Order: sequence, then C-alpha cells, then structure tokens
Amino acid sequence: ASEFAETVDRLVGFAETTRAISGALIEAVHDAYLGDPVVRAFMLRENPAAAKVIAERLLSARRRGLWHPLRNSIDDDLAALIAEAQGLEVAA
Repeated sequence: ASEFAETVDRLVGFAETTRAISGALIEAVHDAYLGDPVVRAFMLRENPAAAKVIAERLLSARRRGLWHPLRNSIDDDLAALIAEAQGLEVAA
C-alpha cells in the first residue's frame, strides 16, 4: 500500500509542476486504488496511513483543478476515506 501512495504522490506532484498529466489518468488511478472496493479494503486494512495519503493527494489534485471527476460525490467520498483511515490509525 505504501507503494501505491508513493505512486499517487509522484503522479500528482508531476501534474502540479508540469500540467502534463491528464485528469483522465488521475481518474483512472482513483478508480483503481480507491474506487475498487477490494483494493480500498486492502489498503485500509494493511496501511491506513497510505490510504489517507492517497485520498489527501487526490483531493488536493481535485481542488487545484488538475482533476475534474464526473461524480459530484468525490470530495465527500475522499473526506470520508480520510476520516476512516485516521480512525484506523488511532486504533492501531
């Protein structure tokens, strides 16, 4: 899971500095890592801190205008995941 977080961090960082990353690629990463319930559950179970970092970076990309998801619920979904991951970190 930490490798997933590293990948997202680098992807969003590159998008921020170059504007060379399409929103569609960020959407695909979101769908693969957080949109897939099996992968999401794995990350929350094995490394909630990594899940939190991924959600925070994707939320940052959305707020900076690097990603325009089609679903209006993305901000709420990411905020809920951040809160859930924080709760799991505290419990661990």
